Amino acid sequence: MGSLMSIMSAFGLAGGAGAKAFIPLLVLGGFHYTPYFELGGRFAWIASPQVMLVLGVLVVLEILVDSVPELGEYSDVISYLPKIVAGFIAFAAATGSIDENLTQLGISGALGGGTAAGVHWVRNQIRRPFREVAETLHGGAARFASVGEAGVSTVVASSAIVAPPVAIFALGAFVLAGFGVSRKLGGRSAVCPNCGGTMYRDALACPSCGVEI
Repeated sequence: MGSLMSIMSAFGLAGGAGAKAFIPLLVLGGFHYTPYFELGGRFAWIASPQVMLVLGVLVVLEILVDSVPELGEYSDVISYLPKIVAGFIAFAAATGSIDENLTQLGISGALGGGTAAGVHWVRNQIRRPFREVAETLHGGAARFASVGEAGVSTVVASSAIVAPPVAIFALGAFVLAGFGVSRKLGGRSAVCPNCGGTMYRDALACPSCGVEI
């Protein structure tokens, strides 16, 4: 499968894919042109200008979709598939463990895709209360959250290549911080007695139906 550092790098990249699917692949393609990392022959296609252009467009689209609360709710479920695929590719590219050996292919798929799916599930648990409270009251909160996730994915994926242990630590720190924020927001939420929508406990009116409380 590769050295310990390459495996840590693979987990970091797959974890970054769980935050934003296509950023780690774009980072891999970019670092291919630096002294820090070189893609194997089977993965050189990631660094081709055409593929990197498509990945860049997909990154922008993913950020924009997650910036809209109504679309983000569906994206939470639909995004599992691209993130699992991206996690698999990123993990395999970092360890070089995808070839005619079906066992290595299966291991890369299980570890990479599973890591990305797990991080995405955690991300959903953090994002849901944030969306129910903050994003319903201020549209800018959704954009901030989506861009923030892109930043987390970029930091984790980049550090996974340059300093793999830092990537693992950073991913854990971001998860803990996210849970802390979501729990704090969840504790300040309440249900509107008129429409059942989510609102702040000390709000004077419901943001969903406008009824004064």
